[in-house]
Amino acid sequence: MTQSQSYIGQRIIDTCLRENVCELMSRGRLLTTLPADLARHWPGSSVSPQAWLQVSHLGTQTLFIPLEATEYLQHWRAAGTGWLLQPEPPAAARYSQGYTAWLECLAAGLTQEEARLFRDYILEADCAAEHRELCRQAYRSQTPLLRQSLGCAKQSTGATGVSQAADWHRQLLLSDQLAAYLDHPYYPTARAKVGFDAAALRRYAPEFAPRFELNWLAVDKRQVSLTSAVPACWPTMSQVGLAPELSLSHCLFPVHPLTLASLGVLPEGIIRAPSAYLTVQPTLSVRTLALVDFPGVHIKVPLLMATLGAKNIRLIKPSTLYDGHWFERALTRIAQTDAVIGQLFAHVDERHGGHLGEHKEFAYIVRRYPESMQRQQLVPVAALASEMPDGRLYLAHLADVYYQGDWQAWFDDYLSLLLRVHLRLWLKYGMALESNQQNAVLAYRVSGLSLVMKDNDSARLLPERYLQSAVECAVKGSGDGAEARAQAQAQLAGLLDRRILVEGDEALAQMFVTITLQLDIAAIIEAMAAKGLGTRAYLYRRLREQLIAELDALDAQGIATAYARNYLLQQSYLPLKYLLSSGSLLSKTRSGASDVNKFYGQSAPNFLLETLPGAELAAGPEAGVAAGGEPSPCQ
Repeated sequence: MTQSQSYIGQRIIDTCLRENVCELMSRGRLLTTLPADLARHWPGSSVSPQAWLQVSHLGTQTLFIPLEATEYLQHWRAAGTGWLLQPEPPAAARYSQGYTAWLECLAAGLTQEEARLFRDYILEADCAAEHRELCRQAYRSQTPLLRQSLGCAKQSTGATGVSQAADWHRQLLLSDQLAAYLDHPYYPTARAKVGFDAAALRRYAPEFAPRFELNWLAVDKRQVSLTSAVPACWPTMSQVGLAPELSLSHCLFPVHPLTLASLGVLPEGIIRAPSAYLTVQPTLSVRTLALVDFPGVHIKVPLLMATLGAKNIRLIKPSTLYDGHWFERALTRIAQTDAVIGQLFAHVDERHGGHLGEHKEFAYIVRRYPESMQRQQLVPVAALASEMPDGRLYLAHLADVYYQGDWQAWFDDYLSLLLRVHLRLWLKYGMALESNQQNAVLAYRVSGLSLVMKDNDSARLLPERYLQSAVECAVKGSGDGAEARAQAQAQLAGLLDRRILVEGDEALAQMFVTITLQLDIAAIIEAMAAKGLGTRAYLYRRLREQLIAELDALDAQGIATAYARNYLLQQSYLPLKYLLSSGSLLSKTRSGASDVNKFYGQSAPNFLLETLPGAELAAGPEAGVAAGGEPSPCQ
């Protein structure tokens, strides 16, 4: 077993325990010690577990899984990648290890269709292990550039922030590259870019910082929907090798080289351009491409690649063009009128895009960074916990540049920014954003810290609170509240994905907890503690104190906080995204989830409590599911 296979295996087993896959925790039995007749089968050189999980409901074999206690999102995690397997007597117990054997054990006794998902996931795990090895090689080869870029970051930041347009864009791409070397905190095989072989990874993945030319399709204008005029950087027909007069009847759609190669016979009305045009470099999302010669422009294109689960194929649903722009406009209005958070965030320009009917393979979105953003250093949250060549976290280097090395000041500012913006959006405007580590971008400048927002096409919105906020804003400005409500009501009708509209606070709370608190804050806290930048107790205490301070401030402004206080500060367990279950191991029919990225269990120990619930020798809460499905297919 390679080091990468062992690493991926550990992540998979831990996640299965965390998500109660196959009811491991809710039906398993926790033991203080291994039965004496089995102990001799446990390898002497292996770890010494704190407890054992006995699982007897998976087929005809009993598993004895070694455990160690943890306080981070689960009470117990695996102590290594091995376990004991006890077949029915008289067969002897044996030691087993590795993700292939693990997933085969879990699939025992499943229906053929359910077992197929587990077998398919073994292939994803193989891909993750292979891609991890390749990306580690990429990191080693890129180390001189990364080390040199540390100096560039310090030299290019002055009294007003990043001094030149080329600097801000180079630093943004560097941050994305650094983030790409770090695994997703919670999805165990996020390293896998399913659909990429080794050659494609080197050619098109951000870990390798490649540059390549964008391909183009000429699409019949009668079949196309464009949301606005194309950007000035768009090629002409002749620049992509087509007859100039074709511009009278067709328009150009960008297409990723890998997607183009897989399209086969094109639908009627679409012509493949013979020449590529515009040099691009992949960002962290892989399918969003930065234009090298036009630093303020990124283009999001469909890509036949799956990440974070086999169901997450990175195409573009046409409705997201409109819903994403809807939230861009709504958030921009809030920034223009809200005195508390108006200066704390800005949204990129996502007004332009195009699509061919409802085809997810023929669509694109243009993302433009205005000049105001080009005078700052932009860093995705995903990069903060990345390890730099000197062994320190990237966030420590940011603290050096902007906080004179005071990481505590950096941390306090970071907490304040995220909590102030997202609590207010939730409790005043009824809005929760899926601003995950990739989409949440920090804007650093000497004069302060703010957020750059993008890609908000899958937010959640509580209509009545949003309408009421529009009325209050109008009345405060001596406007007509009834008219403002009618206008806001008309705006809501423009949302195409009606899953965005929710009926109560719970959906907003779930997103705030699983995205802002767990992904954007807790994952960073754990990385800081692992590097000795504060203890876990201190860092989580600061989080609790700042969250309470923000809630108190909202209370003082007349904004109701009782629901949030109870949800965040009183419950023993918080929601947790069951990404592995919904993304790979459960069918949509079995999970009942209308959105695989919003499938929750109420099983994460609440790190906001003054005293965390302990890892007692009991299975803990049964991992209920908040998306209408059963916790597991295993019986």
